[in-house]
Amino acid sequence: MPHRPRQFDLVILDCDGVLVDSETISCRILAELLSPLDPDYDLPHVMRRYLGRPASAVIGDYERMTGRPAPESFTRDWRARLFSAFRTDLQAIAGVRAAVEAFDADYCVASSSDEERIEFCLRQAELWDLFEGRIFSTTRVKRGKPAPDLFLLAASERGVAPGRCLVIEDSVSGVKAAKAAGMTAFGLAAGSHFAVLDQRDALMEAGADRLLGSWRELAMQEAD
Repeated sequence: MPHRPRQFDLVILDCDGVLVDSETISCRILAELLSPLDPDYDLPHVMRRYLGRPASAVIGDYERMTGRPAPESFTRDWRARLFSAFRTDLQAIAGVRAAVEAFDADYCVASSSDEERIEFCLRQAELWDLFEGRIFSTTRVKRGKPAPDLFLLAASERGVAPGRCLVIEDSVSGVKAAKAAGMTAFGLAAGSHFAVLDQRDALMEAGADRLLGSWRELAMQEAD
């Protein structure tokens, strides 16, 4: 039987909520930090506002709420609490290792997190060996998701045309960024945060070409 031609030359993966089940943890920490400033910032609200967005969005809201620049103590406390929670609670999304190891195309990570956090999470989830040297952080572009800049940077540096790229995302901003970049976007609803805020319909409305409930579903579709 002839080998099926590859549909894509590059698979671009978000990290939080796609590779590691971190979104519920990180949004819980943010709710704890921001709700004393504004009681509307409960867990579902924080998820709606920040999923897939860079830390600068949080800092901007903090400064708007307080009317002053965010002190170093805020970002330092935020990061310390976040990393402490990751050490005890963070796990890989079920099935991700087997799925990535089965890719017949190049792949990389393009995340709204900074390099230190990405590496910390991937090491904690025992996935670092798959992604070392394949990481693109939003710190390398002027505009984060939903702008297409990060995905276009990843495609350019991996030497692949946008139309030959598949992006796998769990957030509305990530799907919008992928479509703005001229790429195919699959929404992945495998993270625990979908039990708190089900954004499957929102992912499709944002332009997702397909919705997956698990990494296993992707493997099954690739086998068809």
